[in-house]
Amino acid sequence: MRTLSFNQLQVRVFTFIVVLFTAVILSYRIFIQIPQLEATMLKLSERELNSLVFAINRINKPMVTLNYDYAAWDETYEFVQQPNSPHSQRYLIENYLNDTFIRLEIDGVFIFNNQSKLLYSKGYHHKNKHDLSFNLHNFEDAPENRVLIDTPYNGKKVIPKTGVISTQSGAAFYSSTPILLSDKSVASNGFLVFIRLINQELIDEISLFTATPVRITPVRITPVNSNIDIDGLKDWNAAVKLTKIAPFTQRLIRNTNGEPILKITLYHTNSQTPSIWGLGMLSLVLAMIVLVITVYLLLAGFIIGPIQRLAKHVKAMDKKQRYKELPKNYIITELRKISFHFNALMSTVQRQNTLLSQQVYVDELTQISNRRAFELHLEAQIQLLRRQNIGFTLILADIDYFKRYNDTLGHVAGDEALKTVAALLEQHFQRAEDMCARFGGEEFIMLYSDIPFAPLERKLASILESLQTLALPHPSSDVADYVTVSFGVCQVLPARVESYCAETFISGKQITEMADKALYQAKKSGRNQYYKVTITANNDN
Repeated sequence: MRTLSFNQLQVRVFTFIVVLFTAVILSYRIFIQIPQLEATMLKLSERELNSLVFAINRINKPMVTLNYDYAAWDETYEFVQQPNSPHSQRYLIENYLNDTFIRLEIDGVFIFNNQSKLLYSKGYHHKNKHDLSFNLHNFEDAPENRVLIDTPYNGKKVIPKTGVISTQSGAAFYSSTPILLSDKSVASNGFLVFIRLINQELIDEISLFTATPVRITPVRITPVNSNIDIDGLKDWNAAVKLTKIAPFTQRLIRNTNGEPILKITLYHTNSQTPSIWGLGMLSLVLAMIVLVITVYLLLAGFIIGPIQRLAKHVKAMDKKQRYKELPKNYIITELRKISFHFNALMSTVQRQNTLLSQQVYVDELTQISNRRAFELHLEAQIQLLRRQNIGFTLILADIDYFKRYNDTLGHVAGDEALKTVAALLEQHFQRAEDMCARFGGEEFIMLYSDIPFAPLERKLASILESLQTLALPHPSSDVADYVTVSFGVCQVLPARVESYCAETFISGKQITEMADKALYQAKKSGRNQYYKVTITANNDN
């Protein structure tokens, strides 16, 4: 048996330990670490696809909402009834200017009656600001376009239709809503259709939401082109489930006929499988050569621990759907990159959620609360009144002769006047339980909680005095030479205990209607003043 010197044995043992350590580390990286990293990267890629779906729905939602608002409107209904009357022509001029397309971010408007006759159409590119030509009403050449006008109001629920349609100017998102009176008391008499082209500007807007590049290419089906490259592709809003890491994912957008017309390509942030030999691995192997035992003992702390913590954080967030920033102090480069990109993606999502919340509850023009936010606040006040018998006062305000103001000074000056009046009104509602909001158009709605009549009168007088001090010029007013406001005040007193009845408890709609009647009396009495009515919580006037 051949003997070995001490030095030879040391070398062999050291070599064996290094090889064994390297083999173990490589095995761990190949069979445990990389699969975990790939799973995390797949989750990130799936979230990026979810953000694509969110972006498209988020961009379409305002168009659908505005389409509904314009369709469920008395003036639109009256236009369909008498499209050639002077009032109808004024309706078109006032509501479908080029500026309207820019403000609503749409590229086309179409009005049909119930006999499928096109009463009005206009195309205007809201980004490039030039006229567009559409031929969507030619149902003989394009029968699939009848989907725009095949869902009338059934007397129970208004059902807007949305989707993608082919036009001469390219593919476009559309929203179609039956035309109704505001109170939906009669059957629909036509359909109002808005469209927005799917162009480079829209793609850029989608990319802002996804935080990754997005490209959309047309799909052309011809006898020569069998479109093998779209075989197996899912629709853009299909359930997301990725099985392997890829540099990009492709989805299809179909038209009203169910045919694919656009292919979306989303480029993922993490598109490469982690390398077996990374900087962290080389550092660990070199450190093992210098200090084998120390590296071995600290292995769990420097390699296993961070990966487990990362996986645990991601799993916990996925389970609870509550996201928070991942730690950034990872030694391994791949983990640090994943943490960085994950945090960046979550930061983008949070900013989008904040922006969405502001757009839902804040009026875009005046930057005060909107009608939806006020209705929620009013409901909370009614619940407080019901449970704790605390009264409040609702005030409905309307700028006097505001249409004349717009006609005389222009809509831009009118928007500035709305901003100024909104800022002035909001200054008089400083308590947390008080609120000032834009009700719609030139109307504002306000609420004082738990206020006696004497302080209420002082506050109303102070608002009128502030408007007089502001002296915003109004050359077309019959009341004064400055902008004035009329107020309808509905003071809701706590219910008398002996007459309280839960079934007859007053509703927010009734209170608003009483304030509206008071506003009418204030205007009838000469404007630039307030008129007050008082009701009790159990609807006993």
